[in-house]
Amino acid sequence: MTLQKINMLKYILFIIFFFPLTAIGQDNWDQEGDLKDSQVIIEKNRKIDLPRINRDFKKVPEIKNNQSALDVEFNSRQFIPNLNSLAPRIRVLTIQDEKLEKLYANQVKIGGGNYGALYLEGNFASKRSKDKSFGLNVFHQSFANGAIDKGNSGSGYQRVNPYGKMIFQKAVLDAEAFYERHNNFLYGYDTALYSEVDRDSLQRTFHTIGASVSLKDQNETSRYHYNLETDIYQLFTNINNKEFSFDYDIENEFDINDDFAIYLNSDGYISNLKFDELDSAQNRNLLRFKPGVKFTRENLRIGLGFNMVHENDTLEGMNKFHVFPDLNIIYTPFDKLSVFGGLKGDVRANRYRDLLMENPYLDNTVNIYNTLMPFQFYGGLRGSVNNFLGYEAGFSLSSVRNNFGYEAVYNENQGEIRYRTKYFNQNNTEANVYASISTNINKLKLNLRGDYYYYNVGETQLMPFRPNFRLKFNTDYWVVDKLKIGLNAHLQGSMNNANTFVQENANYSFNIDESIPPIYDLGIKLGYQLSNRSQVFLHANNLIANKYEYYLGYPNRGFQILGGFTYSF
Repeated sequence: MTLQKINMLKYILFIIFFFPLTAIGQDNWDQEGDLKDSQVIIEKNRKIDLPRINRDFKKVPEIKNNQSALDVEFNSRQFIPNLNSLAPRIRVLTIQDEKLEKLYANQVKIGGGNYGALYLEGNFASKRSKDKSFGLNVFHQSFANGAIDKGNSGSGYQRVNPYGKMIFQKAVLDAEAFYERHNNFLYGYDTALYSEVDRDSLQRTFHTIGASVSLKDQNETSRYHYNLETDIYQLFTNINNKEFSFDYDIENEFDINDDFAIYLNSDGYISNLKFDELDSAQNRNLLRFKPGVKFTRENLRIGLGFNMVHENDTLEGMNKFHVFPDLNIIYTPFDKLSVFGGLKGDVRANRYRDLLMENPYLDNTVNIYNTLMPFQFYGGLRGSVNNFLGYEAGFSLSSVRNNFGYEAVYNENQGEIRYRTKYFNQNNTEANVYASISTNINKLKLNLRGDYYYYNVGETQLMPFRPNFRLKFNTDYWVVDKLKIGLNAHLQGSMNNANTFVQENANYSFNIDESIPPIYDLGIKLGYQLSNRSQVFLHANNLIANKYEYYLGYPNRGFQILGGFTYSF
């Protein structure tokens, strides 16, 4: 018997022995009496005998040792627990950047039209870059025929222009070179009298080779700001006239504080002009220095300084050193409105190349002098109605000396009209009033500007071949997604005619007594986009088909049409 069973038997006997006593006590519960002394003797005399069990105890077998030796190596390594970096699974809501459209930096445009017109333009540029860009522009436009005697009044213009830009942390460097060729003919002869002319003797070709370099400051945190620019060009002609010029423009400004700044600007040129018939060269120089101060306070900006000019090319041996005032004020009463005004004086630089660009029918030799402007009072306002419509209006009133226009000269040997410059030595008044608006609303782009000019060059004289007003209009509108239509208009007032013709001594049928009538020119442009890389276009100019004359004896071409194709890659 196990020990657990023995203990359980003890508890059972104890309960059996005490249970009768308990029951007797409960039966006499309600009776009163005293508990008599008694003695209870419990005797335990039971003996538990367990039978003997035979057990076989075997000897533990001996474990034989393995005689082979085991080489055990223990390597102690130090483990340093590292906690992984906390990477909470939190996603910030961001707007995905729009993918840039593929850039087609190269474009070729080719076309042709009546009057033997040929048009070719190519633009080749580098891809997108944050710190540099470079490219090449090639342009050609020619007319085999013109308004008079077909090829004798043809014209052409070509230009090759490589360029590049480098953007540094605090400055921007621009550089470009160019080659230009202008080809025209002196077709201002009377076709009724001259049926056969020497075409080569009428040709006037001008070649220009040049380059420019500029360095612009873009360090907004610096108090010192600068801008440097240099230009150089050499002009050649088929009549052996030449002009060389080196131009510079330097701007320096130092901010003393948020309100005041001082500046010292300078620009000018050093040039050399040679006419083959005169067999002599002329040095023409102009240096301009402009020191001053700037004041800025809230909506008001004021600039006050001097314009000091030294030049060696004025009429009548006048003083070569000039000092003029330079005052400009800009007031912005509202965010989208600025009122400006000022008073200044200057010297207008006139150069041979500029005159050829304006009037290609000049005589072989012309007088070229600078124009003095002792003072000019100007003012106006500019602003915008909203983000789509802008406007500007203003005026200028100037006192001018040595102002010039053009004078028609009849060449009896060649039988055609040429032009020379005509200067007015006395002080005269010049005025200009203008207004312009521009808009860019959705699919519509529009530009409109009108100018009124006034010249007072004496009681008995008139400014020749200068219009009294000019109106220009240009607009583009996308009719549908792929079709664009544009209108352009040019309206110019009548011009006074000045000439040296002597009717009795020359054979011509030009009406030299009347002024040049007003000019009306209206054009239309159509463009249809075949794809995002190709487009066809159609341009029509001079829809009124009026062979107007800007210069006496040189009528313009009539109705012109040009169509072509544009491809980008």
